[in-house]
Amino acid sequence: MIYFADTSALVKRYIDEVGSGYVRSLLVAPDHIFYQSFLTPLEITSTFYRQHRTHALSAEELTLVLQAYTTHSHEEYALIPYSEDLMNTAAALIARHPLRTLDAIQLAAALSLRAALPAGAPPIIFLSADDRLMAVARREHLLAENPNDHS
Repeated sequence: MIYFADTSALVKRYIDEVGSGYVRSLLVAPDHIFYQSFLTPLEITSTFYRQHRTHALSAEELTLVLQAYTTHSHEEYALIPYSEDLMNTAAALIARHPLRTLDAIQLAAALSLRAALPAGAPPIIFLSADDRLMAVARREHLLAENPNDHS
């Protein structure tokens, strides 16, 4: 299976919340391939620091999740790089749907991955914990799963 995980889904690997068990179970399956966008490292770092600032993560926990994510990012997640085409797709998505900027970029990255896969490749499953983004992903003909539905 090929998964594109947006930040709201991927963060569940590192911070216990609804859907964390589901995301973790997907990540240990040997036949699953995970992609993230060029934007995810910055968004996930922001999430971890926000959790620290609200005292949901201690300084020690912050260090551990940042280290774990960095290791996994280099070893386990393929990266969809920035491109002008991706940004043009994001702009077109914003014109068609009520999306926030960063959500449009995440969705555009998943769509660019789908376009780059060879014929006969398995379908991409878009993972997001954002119901609005999930609805738009489905309107764009992506399979989409919300980890929060698998508590």
